[in-house]
Amino acid sequence: MYENLLAQPASNLLVQDIRTDKLPPSILFSGESASGKLTAALETARILSCLAGSAEWTCPCASCQKHRLLIHPDLLLAGPKDCLPEIRAASQAFLRNRQAASRFLFIRSVRKLVLRFDPAMYEGDETRYARSISSLGSIAEDLEDFELLTSGSTETAVVEKKVASIVNEAEKLETGAMYEAVPVSMIRKIASWSHLAPYGKKKIVIIERADRMQDSARNAFLKILEEPPRDVVFILTTSRRGAILPTILSRVRTYGFISRPMDVQQSVITRVFHDTPLENETLDQYFSRFLPVPPEKIRETAAGFVQLVLREAQTAGRIPPESIQSVLAGEQTGDRSETITDLVASLNKCKPDSIWRRFLVSVTAIFSRALREQTLSPRDSRIYAEWNSGLREALLVVDTYNLSPTAALEKLSVEMRNAL
Repeated sequence: MYENLLAQPASNLLVQDIRTDKLPPSILFSGESASGKLTAALETARILSCLAGSAEWTCPCASCQKHRLLIHPDLLLAGPKDCLPEIRAASQAFLRNRQAASRFLFIRSVRKLVLRFDPAMYEGDETRYARSISSLGSIAEDLEDFELLTSGSTETAVVEKKVASIVNEAEKLETGAMYEAVPVSMIRKIASWSHLAPYGKKKIVIIERADRMQDSARNAFLKILEEPPRDVVFILTTSRRGAILPTILSRVRTYGFISRPMDVQQSVITRVFHDTPLENETLDQYFSRFLPVPPEKIRETAAGFVQLVLREAQTAGRIPPESIQSVLAGEQTGDRSETITDLVASLNKCKPDSIWRRFLVSVTAIFSRALREQTLSPRDSRIYAEWNSGLREALLVVDTYNLSPTAALEKLSVEMRNAL
């Protein structure tokens, strides 16, 4: 069990609870990004559905085969997720090493995205689902062709073209049809699906980033947990446990996922993705290489945002701390942006979500360097405290209350100017 989950103590607790039949019907996997939460959730689904009883990764039973391929009818996967970095990383891994394991990695990464568009979750929302139909059809055809092409000695150029087509359609699917937060309509459809009899032993519902539910969706999901259907296991994942309703937390068992040692993370980059990690590069940082906006562009835009705020403050006669001006003097800011809208547009409207998070982390890093720059006056200390408080709120209102990044930055810029 959990042979594909490396250096994660939570797997030992899960094995123990499964073997002693003490796994509750509602569980939460909580931990940092790239700590293996979704891997563990999908593996838990396979283990609970295994028809042979051994539940080993190589189990040949029909149920395990379908779960490994992510095509089991008793599995639903919901929740907003930036799937593209993993898909792009897996595609490059395959092109570097055209072996069966790399092919499986790529196909599985694509199906992690496709799974989120199960028609059972979109009944009644035909308009949004219609946006996904073309890409879903193209991906299905391309994956079938891909498996045929890669089973023989097809020319590299032909395979590369097919891989590029799959990645392109995956990008259209994620950016054009995925919800930014789980809506109440989806939770209601999940509830209806959950009450249908399973094809096999168990039905499994995985809701990734469970902290990203609309308010009404949280309340609807709470009702499901209060009276859980038979033969259904709900698995939630989150990197922000504190953003989940306390009433939901009281009805799930939490399994904590640690940040894995650096050597383990770099081993995954080397052995699984057949790439060379940078010095002290974590898995999450590795995946950031495959974002549509490069990390250096995010850092430049963060510096540009702070400079924009300071320019507006100085125009109004307000004086920023010398330390922040000293740090910004050494920063690359790219093109001079005149408005918050320009800045957000340069980040591709802050989608995917991880770009927005990295942007705010970069702004925080600028403040941290300024704090170390020189001895601060009481006024400067107060300003930085208020700015950091505003940054935390900006992340919260986008993550939890689904405010647009543009509106969040407008609000943050006003708060930063008012602090001066």
